[in-house]
Amino acid sequence: MQPAYQVTRAFLDGQLPKSLPEDTLARYGKQIERLWLSDQKNLYNKYGMTLLHVAAEEGAVKIIRFLLNSLKGHETILKFLVDDTTYYSYYKNKTTLHLAVAGGYLNVVQCLVEHGADVNVKSNNGETVLHWAAQEDKWDIVQWLVEHGADVDVKSDDGETVLHWAAQRNKWDVVQWLVEHDADVNVKSDDGETVLHWAAQRNKWDVVQWLVEHDADVNVKSDDGETVLHWAARGNLPVVQWLVEHGADVNVKSNNGETVLHWAAQGNLDVVQWLVKHGADANVKSNNGQTVLHWAAQGNLDVVQWLGKQGADVNVKSKYGETVLHWAARGNLDVVQWLVKQGADVNVKSKYGETVLHWAAQRNKWDVVQWLAEHSADVNVKSDDGKTVLHWAAQRDKWDVVQLLVEHDADVNVKNNNGETVLHWAARGNLDVVQWLVEHRADVNVKSNNDETVLHWAARGNLDVVQWLVEHSADVNVKCNNGQTMLHWTAQRDKWEVVQWLVEHGANVNATDIDGETVLHWAAQRDKWDVVQWLVEHRADVNVKSNNDETVLHWAARGNLDVIQWLVKQGADVNVKSKYGETVLHWAAQEDKWDIVQWLVEHGADVDVKSDDGETVLHWAAQRNKWDVVQWLAEHSADVNVKSDDGETVLHWAAQRDKWDVVQLLVEHDADVNVKNNNGETVLHWAARGNLDVVQWLVKHGADVNVKSKYGETVLHWAAQRNKWDVVQLLVKHGADVNATDIDGKTPLNLAEEWRHEKITEYLKKKIVESVWQVSNESTAMADVSIVNGPEYFAD
Repeated sequence: MQPAYQVTRAFLDGQLPKSLPEDTLARYGKQIERLWLSDQKNLYNKYGMTLLHVAAEEGAVKIIRFLLNSLKGHETILKFLVDDTTYYSYYKNKTTLHLAVAGGYLNVVQCLVEHGADVNVKSNNGETVLHWAAQEDKWDIVQWLVEHGADVDVKSDDGETVLHWAAQRNKWDVVQWLVEHDADVNVKSDDGETVLHWAAQRNKWDVVQWLVEHDADVNVKSDDGETVLHWAARGNLPVVQWLVEHGADVNVKSNNGETVLHWAAQGNLDVVQWLVKHGADANVKSNNGQTVLHWAAQGNLDVVQWLGKQGADVNVKSKYGETVLHWAARGNLDVVQWLVKQGADVNVKSKYGETVLHWAAQRNKWDVVQWLAEHSADVNVKSDDGKTVLHWAAQRDKWDVVQLLVEHDADVNVKNNNGETVLHWAARGNLDVVQWLVEHRADVNVKSNNDETVLHWAARGNLDVVQWLVEHSADVNVKCNNGQTMLHWTAQRDKWEVVQWLVEHGANVNATDIDGETVLHWAAQRDKWDVVQWLVEHRADVNVKSNNDETVLHWAARGNLDVIQWLVKQGADVNVKSKYGETVLHWAAQEDKWDIVQWLVEHGADVDVKSDDGETVLHWAAQRNKWDVVQWLAEHSADVNVKSDDGETVLHWAAQRDKWDVVQLLVEHDADVNVKNNNGETVLHWAARGNLDVVQWLVKHGADVNVKSKYGETVLHWAAQRNKWDVVQLLVKHGADVNATDIDGKTPLNLAEEWRHEKITEYLKKKIVESVWQVSNESTAMADVSIVNGPEYFAD
């Protein structure tokens, strides 16, 4: 690859003559052939491009001619290079011809076509070189390709022809030239659009007219059912007139049932008037039951007024019960005012129970809201979700609107479907509004469906609102459905200054929620130890338990020794158990809090207490690889032989994790070296997996080499199966039974054979023979004794 690439770069840099002798070209062709035959990948650079790709991208026609001429007689390779697509680059999946077109190199395109490049070749996503030329506005290349057989109507994989591409990219000169050269002006892309749609959507009305004059179907529909007249009707009267004169249907409907007149109603009055004069139905409804007046009402007063004068019904409803006034509420106030003066019902409800007021409020049209409230709109009407306009204003912090609505008889205590009043929303932080609402008879103790009071909501925000509400008779100890008081809410949101103020003003510091948690629990869980101390000093129960029986001491044990010490001095029980039998010591060991573990043990914490699954703190420390804690506990009288419910001691955990130094320490502290777990496994089983030194040490300290697990497996079974040659030898030397069988009747030899451990297999066979020979010799000796002394010798 490298020599070939160097030649290419040499051409690009002008370092080679303009022409080379025939023999040089032939030798270069041979070189490429060798690269091809050895591995086609040799023809690519690191960007997935061949020499021909590189040259085409650079527009190096001399190099391309050199490369193509050098491959005379190598037609297979030549065709491969011309037709091949790039596989890793910006131009992924493009052929050499695509690259030449993208660069605008007509001479390269001509050269490649002369050497067999297909002018209709497609990339992997269906794009022809003609698509690319149109996209890049390469007019000379488009013209040359079409004149040399490029299919002007070929579609890409998404159904687009080059005509679509040119239109999408505003290449209108290309569009016209293609149509003049027999491009199908009515062909649709996969989304149902013709070039006429594209021109209309871009307001290219001169192009629209030209296309219609060249046989474009003026009534052709997109997949949405829209014609070019829909787009023109938005505001261009001369084009509308011209299209209708050329056969455009003024009553054509889109898939949504929208006519051209619906679209025109959003635009200019002159278009609406002209269409109606020329047969457009002014009372037609869309599929949703919307009339032209609905569409006009969004903001075009002159169209609304004209349609009204033509007899349009201002109270007509859509399929969803929406009147023209609903739609007007989303737009300009002047339309709303005109419609109401014409008799539009301001209190009519939609299918979902929403009035015009609701629509205006939802869309932040507060000038419309104010005007409607002042003109007899019912400010207390609820939508199906239970909201009045007062709720909408409050949720959007439009307090001036809230006040205006209340002054127009809005019920200040009205509840939405969640049972929330406007005071709930105001209590999040706006004291002035809270005061104003209460002065206007808002209930400070009103509850939502979850029993949340205004004070609960105030706990999310500022202290001044909380203070004012409490001073005005808000119940500081009221609970919501989950049993939480103000204290819980403020603690959850880290409003600690509010917590303290509430306690000082009568809040029950020991109130529990449905989880049994007090504010003390919440403070502890958030590591707010200064608050914990303050609460305890203000009569918070230091031993109060949650429903999981967790105390504040459990949470403190995660890492704060100073707090632990302080809490114990205040009477916290160091041996208190959680619902799952976990003591404070368990929690400290779990978090590897060495200083806390040590302090707790030294201050009376029971080192051998078990959790509900039978685990002591020693088990917890071992399970979490806290070996320094394990060692310290063993040295401070922890029972090293206690078993958990699964029958495991800390010795088993240490062995399973290959912590042999810990195993030795535990044995030296009276751990039973032959203790079994529920599977009947001893520490020697685990050591036999591969640690010869530990096996020797354990055997020396009394480990039974012939102990069997629940499944009848001896230590020798484990070692033989795992190909531990040195361990097998040691065990046999210390009396391991080579003939022992497990519950399947398999000996260590059987396992070694199954796992193809040849060395161990031969060794065990030899030992079995020796054991048989020894038994045979012992039997012969006994027989000799019997002959000499008689059977009575064995009577005992």
